[in-house]
Amino acid sequence: MDKNKKITVLFIIKPERGAGAEMVLVEAAARLNPDRFQVICGLLTPDAEKIIPARLPTVDFRMPGLNGWVWLRFFLQLCWVIYRHRVDLLHVNSYVPGNYARLATALMQVPIIIDHWHGLTRFNRKRRLICLVLGRFTDLSLAVSRGVRDYLVTQGGLDPAKVRVVANGVDIAAIDAARPGKAVRRELGLPDGLPVIGLVGRLDHWGKGHKELFTAMAQIRERHPVHALIVGGGRRIDEVRQLAVSLGLAEVVHFLGPRRDVPDLLNAMDIFVLPSYSEGVSLALLEAMAAGLPVIATAVGGLPEVVTDGDNGLLIPPRDAGALAAALERLLSDPARARQLGAKARTHVREHFSLDRLGREINAIYEELVEKKFGGGG
Repeated sequence: MDKNKKITVLFIIKPERGAGAEMVLVEAAARLNPDRFQVICGLLTPDAEKIIPARLPTVDFRMPGLNGWVWLRFFLQLCWVIYRHRVDLLHVNSYVPGNYARLATALMQVPIIIDHWHGLTRFNRKRRLICLVLGRFTDLSLAVSRGVRDYLVTQGGLDPAKVRVVANGVDIAAIDAARPGKAVRRELGLPDGLPVIGLVGRLDHWGKGHKELFTAMAQIRERHPVHALIVGGGRRIDEVRQLAVSLGLAEVVHFLGPRRDVPDLLNAMDIFVLPSYSEGVSLALLEAMAAGLPVIATAVGGLPEVVTDGDNGLLIPPRDAGALAAALERLLSDPARARQLGAKARTHVREHFSLDRLGREINAIYEELVEKKFGGGG
């Protein structure tokens, strides 16, 4: 390869502002060294170009759905894109699109293939076999935490030598530029003087722990009347809303739907909770910690790698509303302790989980793979 030629990188992305895993790829693409890499963003979802930085070229695969014969069309169109743009490196993170993309890039003999894992995908026999086959053509798998890495090796059968941990990053500048919490509270109609708990997560299933949060709130409401901000949309929102009503929390639980102003909303919260059943590393949790909020999270997946119990937050078991209630009681009864945990959380995330750090690591990994594949021919 000509040493003066830029490396052409193709990202396969289905970006939505509420989908943290996809936005990590967007942020990584935006931080690649433009003198070394020519970036193309392959988009799977409608209107996704509105989320991609204007300076990055895009390819719209125009997929009306993500199933059936649509995948065959995606496969063939992707092969054409790879041929037309002479793609040197593929980076993908969604499981099903990633499988078709890796298969197409292997067929088209793309030199470098990277897949990116953000959570604990359930591996049955079929999925494990697919991972074993496609793993032969994949140069590197990136995992957002050691917990995810270990899970991929033990459950997915990935080669441990080809799996590397690259922690997520959050936009510190956006958090610092957020609006004052008092103004946001007034707009949301929240009463003065009452604590506000926040939970950010999609409502496609119960796995983010909304049930446990509402149950815990019902247990402590006589001693600690609190309000809750529920940020995120999804197909189960009506069921989740009905649960709040059945527990007598209709007046104090505020469903805000998908929002693009999460940093502003964080400033309106006093405590952030993430009682997930499973998790890689939650971007919402990192943002809350970077904003200086005391956090309560479940000890699952990669969360214990971010939250150290009693130092920069509190860890509880999953599916345990009683433990969540007790943790909320601790923070609400001791505001000074809560502020101390929030301050340590802020320092920790800003030192270890910035987007600048993410950009440096991705650039270094790409350079390493290019050196290995082309012998320095960048």
